[in-house]
Amino acid sequence: MEIKNLSERFEVRKLAEENLDEMLALCEKNTLFFQHCPPPPTKERLSVDLSVLPPNKTMADKFFVGLYDCENLVAICDIIKGYPNEKTILIGLLMLDIGLQGQGLGSKIALEMFEHFKEEGYENVELSYIKGNPQSKAFWHKMGFNETGREVETDDYTKVCMIKHL
Repeated sequence: MEIKNLSERFEVRKLAEENLDEMLALCEKNTLFFQHCPPPPTKERLSVDLSVLPPNKTMADKFFVGLYDCENLVAICDIIKGYPNEKTILIGLLMLDIGLQGQGLGSKIALEMFEHFKEEGYENVELSYIKGNPQSKAFWHKMGFNETGREVETDDYTKVCMIKHL
């Protein structure tokens, strides 16, 4: 996957340990998200997120990327290609800087990504939102996602699984 093609407006870079401070700063501002998805972000948790994988996937399938406007991190996205099947992309996280939310920018970023996924030959995008988070639910419905009927329980919250056909 050519990550530079995920956005025409922003520079897309793969994130790593050296980006943890700016990732944490972006996440800490998004307090509403972490009310529904505890615990609050830490550098340690973000470090784990950089490498956590679903079953039977490798780091070659994972793209934890940052979208930059000049040198400012404006969004982060965790992408797994070919999961749960070879024609599907899994988005583990898409978070926009809180100061840029409500302007349609998140929708534009997501639509650009979906177009790139389609061009790469993927047929579906899967993700989940945290049950009880009306903002995330409404955003993903607006983006054309539908609930699959599957929910995943964690120690801290319930994830509602969604899918969008490209």
